[in-house]
Amino acid sequence: MVNGGTIVGIKAKEGVVLASEKRLSYNGFVLSKKVRKVYPITNHIGIGFAGLHGDIERLVKLLKIQAQYYEIEIGREISVRSLAKYYSNLLFSYKIIPFYVESIVGGVDERGSQIYVLDPVGSLIEDKYSVAGSGGPIAIGIIETSYHEDIDVEGAKELAKKAILEAIERDAVSGDGVDILVITKDGYKFEEILLKR
Repeated sequence: MVNGGTIVGIKAKEGVVLASEKRLSYNGFVLSKKVRKVYPITNHIGIGFAGLHGDIERLVKLLKIQAQYYEIEIGREISVRSLAKYYSNLLFSYKIIPFYVESIVGGVDERGSQIYVLDPVGSLIEDKYSVAGSGGPIAIGIIETSYHEDIDVEGAKELAKKAILEAIERDAVSGDGVDILVITKDGYKFEEILLKR
């Protein structure tokens, strides 16, 4: 995938962790070393992307608008599954000329912690953890060796960080730092880790 990068999503007992690296590259050139690829959509739902940055920015705006509209119309925050399903339908509606992104939606609601992975045409799969992007094959190996059902948020955060750092070591399209979005019932926290040169 063009300027793919690496994102991971991990479900924990009391929350979810979404993480990505920070490099934006195109045709072998590094265009930026401080691009954000994980975003909060509501206080309890976030999304991570690998793919074309212009498509990512457009999709973030559309998802935030839909979440705000839902809250105004229904009077409560949209559920994780509802936002993921809306996003799936949005991607499918553009299947002829798709958005060039792979995505992981994660969040916490009355159903608990949830992670969903989506491809560019809207296939929607719920899982305990997921990876996407050019560094995904490296990151998944790290996660699969250490993930367990009872992992707590702090453990999931450390595992996500380790997976991204390993992908950075071996994938030329990934690099320059780690962004981590931790979401619990209390809301979200964003953490940025810059790599020393």
